[in-house]
Amino acid sequence: MTESFVVSARKYRPSTFNSVVGQSHITDTLKKAVLSNHLAQAYLFTGPRGVGKTTCARILAKAINCEKLEKDGEPCDACNSCKTFRENRSMNIFELDAASNNSVEDIRALVDQIRFSPQAGKYKTYIIDEVHMLSTQAFNAFLKTLEEPPPYAIFILATTEKHKIIPTILSRCQINDFNRIQVKDIVSYLQYISEQENIRSEETALHIIAQKADGALRDALTIFDRIVGFTQDEVTYDFVVKNLNIIDYDYFFKAIELIHDRNIAEILLVFDELLNKGFDGQHFLMGLSEHIRNLLISKLPKTDILLDVPETVKNRFAETAKDLNKSFILSALNILNQFNISYKESKNQRLHTELALIKLCHIQDAIDLAQTFNDQKKKAEVDKKETTKPGLSKDIEHKEKKAIDESPKKKNNFSKFRDLQSVKQQVKEEESQEKKVLTETSQETAEKNKKNTIDQRRFIELLNKYLEDEIKDKMISLYNSMIENKPKFPDEFSVLFEFENASLEERFNKGMGKFTDFMNKHEIENFQIQTTTREISREEQSKYLVSPAEKLKHLRGKNPELEQLEKKLGLSAEE
Repeated sequence: MTESFVVSARKYRPSTFNSVVGQSHITDTLKKAVLSNHLAQAYLFTGPRGVGKTTCARILAKAINCEKLEKDGEPCDACNSCKTFRENRSMNIFELDAASNNSVEDIRALVDQIRFSPQAGKYKTYIIDEVHMLSTQAFNAFLKTLEEPPPYAIFILATTEKHKIIPTILSRCQINDFNRIQVKDIVSYLQYISEQENIRSEETALHIIAQKADGALRDALTIFDRIVGFTQDEVTYDFVVKNLNIIDYDYFFKAIELIHDRNIAEILLVFDELLNKGFDGQHFLMGLSEHIRNLLISKLPKTDILLDVPETVKNRFAETAKDLNKSFILSALNILNQFNISYKESKNQRLHTELALIKLCHIQDAIDLAQTFNDQKKKAEVDKKETTKPGLSKDIEHKEKKAIDESPKKKNNFSKFRDLQSVKQQVKEEESQEKKVLTETSQETAEKNKKNTIDQRRFIELLNKYLEDEIKDKMISLYNSMIENKPKFPDEFSVLFEFENASLEERFNKGMGKFTDFMNKHEIENFQIQTTTREISREEQSKYLVSPAEKLKHLRGKNPELEQLEKKLGLSAEE
């Protein structure tokens, strides 16, 4: 009769602290506590699923009762206490699953058991798994016992959700936080199991399994068993990728190459091929985001430790990253992040993904355009500096040297001296001419600036003319306000108008274009107009309120026939 199959998570469950994977910060602490006999009355082991919380609780329960404890704090696994533990017949270790035993009665039954001292050994250990599932009443019933247990009782609580445990329980426990297990540690353990089981495993395949496990060693062992159960004696990269529904690295490397080459047609065909294999658009976009993130890490110094990939793939990332600049990578990450966020809201998700890929293909065009613009800008700045140099000494030296080099060589020193003097005289004349041009230019600029300053007296004259011709008969309240509040001149190039309320200011601003045109016709140009509203008193307010009689007089002036209509109808303004 063949032996029944035992899953790897149980068959290779660690039995010593040293065999626990990836939790050395906790196992070292527990070993020292056991050696020094500084044991807490209650421990809380918290962390993600499948990282060794319950396993460490069982090893600790075995170690504290070990009769021949080793020098480093490990249980001997040979004494009577260790044997009974290994054979699951120890009377000093009790395990309670709080997920199915979470009532007050269950906790009271546990408390009743605690009253009995151990038959053999020094301690009785109570392991309560998934302790966050206990009801509030059960927690309260457990408080007193947890705070003042018998000297021989040790409680070990395990949970994946520490935030669900009431603070009064947390304050009575020594808390140990378990970490997610790193990919490299999971890969090493899978390689160890492969050797023990005579299974041929590719390192890249084990890396894929470890990444899929997301830090949980138990999940990794479950996936490993599933793969081995189908292939029997080997674990290959191709089969793992196919079985776990993962997109191959080759697709992403090919996609990056096509995007960088701006080959829109081919990248769309690659995406279509993945769709036919059963992958959706978000799966592809998220995988591509992770791939580009790895390219960025490969490009940065001293960050290769952040890559959870095999060495062969790591080298491939480094080679590909050499051909990409950081601007391209960062832009691609930003685009993919935005498309990932809005993917679920899209009605046409295939088109949504294709738009993201097309946009990625145009990143290099945008970078090239920006580079061209920056180059032109730098060139313009250099040219501007060259044309606005304060001194001409360097130019003079350059001209002198050039003129001397181009002049015909003489046979005697006197002729050379004479040529040099004539060249210097010519350069001085050119310098004088350049200075003259600069002086004339500065004078013209000064004249132009002087012309643009406001002649305040002339401005007031023209303003009054404008008010009489354009404002008085049309907007009486605005006219009164502007006559009462004379304009102010903050500087030589601007004028400030003050109004009693926002309505008057708005009415003036609407006609500001007409006002500036009027001023420009009378040779007052390039001035700035500012307007503001100030608080108005009741006395001032009465000045700008137009009476009905004034309104009627204004209307009569605009339409003489109105007065004849009044006479025919027998109307009077006094009424």
